[in-house]
Amino acid sequence: MKRDRTIKKRQQLARRVERAAVPERPYIGRGPRYLVQPSVTAACAPSLHAIAAALRDEARSIDDASLEAVKRYLTDGTGLFFGRDVTAARNEAVDLEHRVIGVEPILMAEEQFAVAA
Repeated sequence: MKRDRTIKKRQQLARRVERAAVPERPYIGRGPRYLVQPSVTAACAPSLHAIAAALRDEARSIDDASLEAVKRYLTDGTGLFFGRDVTAARNEAVDLEHRVIGVEPILMAEEQFAVAA
């Protein structure tokens, strides 16, 4: 029973992530034109698609903290995804992708030598 509920939550979150990967149409009227800048959406789209695919993969084990981080990334209006800094938003999306997929971050050359010594 709990597994079915978890799969359903993951499917819903995957749909939200897929919708967030598509640039929105501008709002004509008072207030901001976009909630998420199209340049930010375009920069984050590859990572968001990879996250959605991982969420849909029922064989992949994803912890609750990672699911909550994805949800917070998409809904926290003060986060980098809703800002204008494309590089920072993309870096955060890539970090989130690695967290969900389970990829270890690549060490820089200096860090590799420090670990080996």
